[in-house]
Amino acid sequence: MAFDFSRYLPRYNIVWNSPSRDSMDSMPLSGRLGAGANVWVQDGSVWIYLGLNSAYDENGRLLKLGCLRVTPEGGLQEEAGLCQTLDLPSGRIRITALTADGGPFEAVLWFAAATLVLEAACGRPLEVCFATWRDRDRKQLHLEVPVDVCDRTHDVGKDHVQPTTDALLWWHDNREYPSEWDEDLSLQTWARGHVHNPAERLVFGGALVSAHSLVPIRDEAVHWQNWAGRAWRFQAAAAETHLFAVALRAQKDGDPQNWSAEAGALLDPGTLAAAAQDEQARWDEFWSRSHIVVNPQADATDPGWQVGRNYQLFRYMLACNRGGPLPLLFNGGIFTTDSVPGRITGNNGEIALEPAGPSTPDFRRWMFCAFMAQNQRWLGWPMLASGDHDLVGPLITFYRDRAGTAAARARVWGAAGVAFPEPQKLWGLSWNAGPDGKCRAAHLTENFNMGLEFAWMALCARSVLGTDVAADVDWIVGTVRFYDSYYRGLKNQRTGSELSGDGKLVIYPSTSVELAVGATNPIGVIAGLRRVTDALLKLPDQLLPSAARAYLESFQAIIPALPKGQRGDREILLPAEAFEREFNLWELPELYAAWPYRIIGVLHAETLELARNTWQLLPEHRARFCQQDLSWMPAVVNMAALGLTAEAGRRLLEKFSDSKSQVRFPAFFGPGHDWLPDHNWGGSAMTGLQEMLVAADPFDDLPPRILPAWPEEWEVAFKLHTAHQTLVEGHYKNGRAVEAFACSPLPENRP
Repeated sequence: MAFDFSRYLPRYNIVWNSPSRDSMDSMPLSGRLGAGANVWVQDGSVWIYLGLNSAYDENGRLLKLGCLRVTPEGGLQEEAGLCQTLDLPSGRIRITALTADGGPFEAVLWFAAATLVLEAACGRPLEVCFATWRDRDRKQLHLEVPVDVCDRTHDVGKDHVQPTTDALLWWHDNREYPSEWDEDLSLQTWARGHVHNPAERLVFGGALVSAHSLVPIRDEAVHWQNWAGRAWRFQAAAAETHLFAVALRAQKDGDPQNWSAEAGALLDPGTLAAAAQDEQARWDEFWSRSHIVVNPQADATDPGWQVGRNYQLFRYMLACNRGGPLPLLFNGGIFTTDSVPGRITGNNGEIALEPAGPSTPDFRRWMFCAFMAQNQRWLGWPMLASGDHDLVGPLITFYRDRAGTAAARARVWGAAGVAFPEPQKLWGLSWNAGPDGKCRAAHLTENFNMGLEFAWMALCARSVLGTDVAADVDWIVGTVRFYDSYYRGLKNQRTGSELSGDGKLVIYPSTSVELAVGATNPIGVIAGLRRVTDALLKLPDQLLPSAARAYLESFQAIIPALPKGQRGDREILLPAEAFEREFNLWELPELYAAWPYRIIGVLHAETLELARNTWQLLPEHRARFCQQDLSWMPAVVNMAALGLTAEAGRRLLEKFSDSKSQVRFPAFFGPGHDWLPDHNWGGSAMTGLQEMLVAADPFDDLPPRILPAWPEEWEVAFKLHTAHQTLVEGHYKNGRAVEAFACSPLPENRP
């Protein structure tokens, strides 16, 4: 009998029977369209931080939408009767408790798309408070309250708060403030007319409505959690059931008055019931796409069982962005909280990861450079195997929408095609760029290789999930054209000829991810050019124009070979043929050839010795860094790609077991190199787990490799998506398949 995941899923519910210490011990509530909330019980109240993934301010910084605090008359008892449950099958949070006089209190929180619904039964009056830490304009905010560990300057504009007779409205209007975008365009004039800026004229905020009247009490200055701001207090009269709807919105030229009408529509019983039914159907469909369950007969103390649960918990967190217009950020997504001094210990030993004093829920590390591509990739790769087309889609769209900017940048450099920098701001311009559009950080100046990787991801998504790439082919081909034209031009300037003596492209000066600067023929670029070109040529004629096909066929002949060398008497791969300087020693570009590009590794037995030699013979000064398992580091993925089962299993526990969470919710990983919850920590762990179970090349005809790196002593039941729109489903126990592994095509009527 096939493993019934729908019946097993409730075992992964999270249940807390005591209050939380602070906001860092909150529980995520996922909605859709980028909406979500942090929810916890503290000091007799239910606390809620509101988040929306499209709420970017005029400077391109993702901000939270404020705080709600709900308190029944007299408060909640915290010593007995308290239970907060995340119910994964329904995506809801339920809270039961006793009021101060011993009466019952029950609250259910869920999202209807991007509108939070709070139903509370207690038969008593409720105090409802909304508060914001953006209660006034704050210039050079880092001087008062940090917004980034690296102490970058950042002005923050105030939120407007407007109580009305039937709603509480609040909003931030980007039109009221000068933007960093304007500064960029005054410096990089070539980008005018080519920039896609989702923050331009954006109005974001929320509207709270109640089924019963809300009586204003007062507004006052507050110091809540680790931040100071202003709160607006209301009282809802005693009722058997209280119902609140909170619309979270971010719209160009948006009108907050419309938001209250949209929230108010959910107060109608019939509309509310239909919305609840629709959301349950969506959760049912989401959980039916895929699953991984490890050691299903074990209890919650078993580290392997924790791996399976935390995989599902993290995927639940990412589900908030189903249908969202923008990718989630790697450094916390929408679930950031203020930082409490002393809570985080044992980080990676670089810059302190928490402020020493006050902070706000907007705080995150690397806020200033936004979309760091090598980190953002971990919000895309695991979504292929999990079947989450609506979660990988925003990442691919992000590159498509910024292709015009990337093409203008390439033209400034005398090249064709598209050039995507590693650190992209919301509008596609590079962080810390000069007039030519190049990032001035030395290890990023010539770093464009992630454009190739996201092109490869888009093509893999077509193979695995059947996504439509018709609108993406031009920019994907453009990533190849850029490398071809840009480096031909530079070589010609230096030597008077475009190619090497043996007719190959010479890629210099380049970088080998963030390790090697002044690199010649870096391995990740060469692997990416090989795979992207090959995959494009395998597209049907209706997707790839004949002129582009002819160009790519000729380009294939000039791609250099992967750089190789010797260490002792063993052959290894090199980061590049040569390079001038090393930067971040924890990078491992050599194994990009194994994953994601799959040129070497478990799918090609004749290459395994080369791949394993490369890993085992890393230079000593690098090995101790790049063998770590922090944050975005892909060691577990690489171990799976090399078929090193014991190493993969050990490192998976390092990434995904409960011991790696420093706060209450076990899938709030990190912080590692980044902030908490560290989404590229979870994404790289998801990918590693998937690769241990199924490996396949999206563009060859070989069958998938099942369990290429799975520990024999671990039981697992799984359903995953793989190459050629194939589902792989199986159950493995005691070193053998419980029943034959099934490979089947995706159903044609999938969403």
